[in-house]
Amino acid sequence: MKIKSFLLVTIILISFMAINCSRSQSPFSPESLSNQAILSGTVVLSANSTTSFGAIQVGIKGTSLYTNPDGNGNFQIGNLPLGNVVIEFSVQSDMSDFQIDNVTSGEEIRITVNIQSNNRAVLANMERNKKFTGPLQVQIQPKKWNLNWVESEDEVSAMISGDDHNTIQKKSVEVYGPGGILKIENTNLVFDVGGTYFKVKFSQQDAIALIDGPLTGMEYDIMVKGTYGDGNVPFELTDTIEILGKMPKDSEELSIQVNPKKWNVNWETSSGTVMVKFWGEGYDQIDPATVMMVGPDDPDGPEDVDVICPVASNLADDQLIVKFLMEEAISIINAHPYSNACS
Repeated sequence: MKIKSFLLVTIILISFMAINCSRSQSPFSPESLSNQAILSGTVVLSANSTTSFGAIQVGIKGTSLYTNPDGNGNFQIGNLPLGNVVIEFSVQSDMSDFQIDNVTSGEEIRITVNIQSNNRAVLANMERNKKFTGPLQVQIQPKKWNLNWVESEDEVSAMISGDDHNTIQKKSVEVYGPGGILKIENTNLVFDVGGTYFKVKFSQQDAIALIDGPLTGMEYDIMVKGTYGDGNVPFELTDTIEILGKMPKDSEELSIQVNPKKWNVNWETSSGTVMVKFWGEGYDQIDPATVMMVGPDDPDGPEDVDVICPVASNLADDQLIVKFLMEEAISIINAHPYSNACS
């Protein structure tokens, strides 16, 4: 009987505790978690970036909330402070940040951040409660285009997001290749409007035709133009794609292309390289040691010609790649002479 009484009292006590706990909110209950703002995102490394995901730290400035991206560049930080929040990125000890205004309770914020060659973190896009905010921007998918697309009927998508993306005028949209020279006419475009994107679709064979003489391993800017809003406001949006596949064996005249095409004054402290690609008839007979990069003519500058020499080269079966240091390349634009010959 004593044992039965003890068991009865124990059961009553446990029940009483369970009732009281149910009346107070557990800090780990779904209800409490729903009141926390959550930041998640993806870090994207530029083609010329010298860092790795392991050397990047993401955090909330002024707090102890910090984390590192995983092997795919993804990260998440919970329990964000409310109000104006500053997101801080440390990339190989180089610091950069940006602010997210008016963070509210229970909000889900997702961002994509690009890490440039100078280790600067730049906000590419932001989604708040599954709605993109900020100016219009475009994302090309897939970002890697193949030379064999000349006979493909599969599709490429240009996904436009941002404020008022759903007001884009379909009849105004055109897609352009590098430099805005070649384009896809509006009649060859297919549109899918709804959700968080305004999608512009076109065939892969039309896509690869946007680039005059595409080169393997090179990057190109693809532009989407049109108008949006009640006032037919014009927009020009670009995203960068990369070419894959082998070059055709047909004989062509000797040609050259420099990548990247956009140079940054911050390269003076960069360890990256500028690639100069040769292709066409005779490319395989070039001696890389004799290839020099020469700066723009400056009639008021020093008599010595601004010249830099290559640091590496690679001869493939369809092209010759000669590499130069970024910090030296930008120096010839800034008229800081190195020498006038390569040994």
